[in-house]
Amino acid sequence: MVANCPSWMHYCVDWKDWSPAILAIGMAAMLIALVFSVVLLVLYRKNTHKLVHMRQHYKIFVALIICTALRVPWWGMNVVKYENHSPPDVAQQMINRICLLTLYLSQSFYVQTWLRVIIALRQYRGENGLKWLFIIMDSVVSVLMVIETLYRPFDKGDKSQSIFYRIGIDFLACCSLLTCVVFISIGSILQYKLRTYFRCGSKTLMGFVIISILLSLSALFRFICLFQDLIFGHHIKNSNLFASFCYLLPDIIPCFSILVMQAITYLVEYRKRAPLNDNSNDSYV
Repeated sequence: MVANCPSWMHYCVDWKDWSPAILAIGMAAMLIALVFSVVLLVLYRKNTHKLVHMRQHYKIFVALIICTALRVPWWGMNVVKYENHSPPDVAQQMINRICLLTLYLSQSFYVQTWLRVIIALRQYRGENGLKWLFIIMDSVVSVLMVIETLYRPFDKGDKSQSIFYRIGIDFLACCSLLTCVVFISIGSILQYKLRTYFRCGSKTLMGFVIISILLSLSALFRFICLFQDLIFGHHIKNSNLFASFCYLLPDIIPCFSILVMQAITYLVEYRKRAPLNDNSNDSYV
């Protein structure tokens, strides 16, 4: 253990070169998002638990709560560098993968609430196909991510030369790209349906445009950072730039974008005073 490491922190090699401001912002943002998620889940359960069409939203909060609850200690662990394959190093990698998986699922669950607008038209015949597409996609991503996460403790090779580590990184990057593609495609279809069949105003359409752009950009940031060596031919040398665009922004933007839209959904449903067990369509936010 190097002398400048805290005496109480085992397996520490050196201080990490990430900015303390980035670490503090990451921890604070995820803590706020965690509290925000718990409060909204309680409100949803208290006031909309008997509304059948709102149950999809509960899964979003569960995924966000798991993600943000694990991200808080993960950001704290990034204060120092740990010995390769040491318990905290492996735990940090596993926590990171669980966070990425739950964040992906929260976005997937959220996009599926958008589908209610698309399939609201009775003549739309792709309803079952879209539902099964998301079920299959979420299942495949979850299974592969769980396998890769469980493999972490058994991978003793050098990270820079480990094929399995590279496969894991490539898989995470592809998940980010897949998320980006889904947001763009579903968002485009949704905007077309709203404009063509529902005659929605410019404010509603602008809301979906903004949220689609934010979620797509955050996923694209992570994909570029994880595939940086293949895209640019070299790794991003500035560690703070990498931390910001690979972890900080891709975590903060989706979490708070979804939570804000979920808060709007709750307010709309609460003001409507919808009757219990109403099977009407979602508020589409």
